[in-house]
Amino acid sequence: MTTNSSPRSEWRPILLIAAPLFLIAYAYLLALGEWQSVALMMANTLFIALLAWLTARVTRPLPPEPEVARPSSGRLWAQFGVLAVVILIPGLSAGNVPLWSDMVDALRNAGEAVLPAEWFGGPGNAVANPVQYFVIPLVLLLALGARPGELGLGRGHRVWRASLVWLLLPGLLLLWPAAAGALTGPAFVRRVIGNFFQNGFFEEFLFRGALQTRLRYVLSTPWTLAVQALLFGLWHIRSNTLAFDGNIAAGLAWCLVSQGVLGLAFGFVFHRTRNLVAPTVAHVMMNVMGQSFG
Repeated sequence: MTTNSSPRSEWRPILLIAAPLFLIAYAYLLALGEWQSVALMMANTLFIALLAWLTARVTRPLPPEPEVARPSSGRLWAQFGVLAVVILIPGLSAGNVPLWSDMVDALRNAGEAVLPAEWFGGPGNAVANPVQYFVIPLVLLLALGARPGELGLGRGHRVWRASLVWLLLPGLLLLWPAAAGALTGPAFVRRVIGNFFQNGFFEEFLFRGALQTRLRYVLSTPWTLAVQALLFGLWHIRSNTLAFDGNIAAGLAWCLVSQGVLGLAFGFVFHRTRNLVAPTVAHVMMNVMGQSFG
């Protein structure tokens, strides 16, 4: 993998680019009157920063990176090509891609038929998303020479310590809506189950286990984390734009300050643990918090 002798220095140009973009994004959202949303997102970002700092603390010391044979250039770019297709189709399409859309519709219909909505939220997505985000890319990457251990499916490092950080602290905050009667025990369990099957583990495999590990072959750690976070944010552009009544600029701003920040945090957790368990816990719990606090 690519070596990096001075990761702190490599963060400087990234921050010089990101800081103005964040300021512009927040300023634009404030100009739209999204004061409450911006305040909640700023508080959420500070909380995420705290969790990331704690993750760094509990995963020390990091062992040396495992020696993994770099795939040939042809195989690596073929893997990037597979991921580009798998990421772009569900992220940007409107459900009219030949064969793929028919497959997704069939899977969603199967999910609706066999899974209870009260436990899985969108039971159709609880079947379709695992196939789109995990089964298909995993099979294709393995066929192109990737190994399960390098895709976040190996033993990992300090996995349970990091998982507890992202489980316990968000859990403590969730006591607030629980005490107010806005979050019941069954509702919490339903949200955990729904988020795990619809996005949690399977999005983490796609963006961290698959994409982040491929990027690490060609980029240093700081740039890898930044690029995968940006792509994860942009992947939500269609849903964010719809949430802002078709305003693409607002959708882009929200991609940056919301999913971009989350993608950076999840990527950092994966980098520190080298396993998908802890970032999956983080992903699910942050989604449950978002649903519980509105």
